[in-house]
Amino acid sequence: MTCLPFPDVKTNPEIDLFCLPYAGGSSAVFSKWDAMFPDWISVRPVELPGRGSRLNSSLMTCPTELSIQLADELAERIERPWAIFGHSLGAALGYRIAHIIESEHPLLGFFPSGRHAPTCADPAPLRAHLSDEALIEEVRSLNGAPPELLENREFMNMVLPIIRADFELSERGSLLPPLGSMKCGMQVFGSTDDPEVPIASLKNWKDVAGADFSQKILPGDHFFLHHESQCLSMRDSICDLLSKALAESKSTVSAI
Repeated sequence: MTCLPFPDVKTNPEIDLFCLPYAGGSSAVFSKWDAMFPDWISVRPVELPGRGSRLNSSLMTCPTELSIQLADELAERIERPWAIFGHSLGAALGYRIAHIIESEHPLLGFFPSGRHAPTCADPAPLRAHLSDEALIEEVRSLNGAPPELLENREFMNMVLPIIRADFELSERGSLLPPLGSMKCGMQVFGSTDDPEVPIASLKNWKDVAGADFSQKILPGDHFFLHHESQCLSMRDSICDLLSKALAESKSTVSAI
């Protein structure tokens, strides 16, 4: 099953924006984003193995192996300029995927959200080893799911293996050394009340950014991207960076 479960429905978009979800999330997190963006940007939600449209695939807990697999799958589908947005775990994976692909397919922008930089220690506690009940309480403390779902034992029995595997991915990924600086512009997103990612830690993304780096702080907790107003604000920043990067790319090509 493809890692891009949603069809590319826009007519002649100029940029693909690949979006990677947080731990426990699926491509459905971004199901409404394509309609939110202008026609020149096609939002392509990425499905990780073991959930959503790839439920029959095995969960993965090695960030290096998963990054290579997703990079191979995405590289085969890159037909136009592209960029990556990732939230939390998705940002960590996106950073490594971009480094793998960009030597052959230069990207226009990278947008990490709700994640510490790969050059600093993970401030979040270790969770993958916790009991089911303790893991549920951790998700509750992060406001990661509605209370009625957290109390639904059948539902939680289905999603806890996904959450646990993703926490292991995140924890193991935090131990990996940084891969170096990106070659594209970077816009980092964080929130005022995120217990996982202190605002002060976001500036460390500049250590691996290209020449163009900026950050935006939005109201909310770790899952601020669930709120429409925050999504619209991020959209505006993403569009601004990508429109400039696209114009520069076209100018470079025309000058050759």
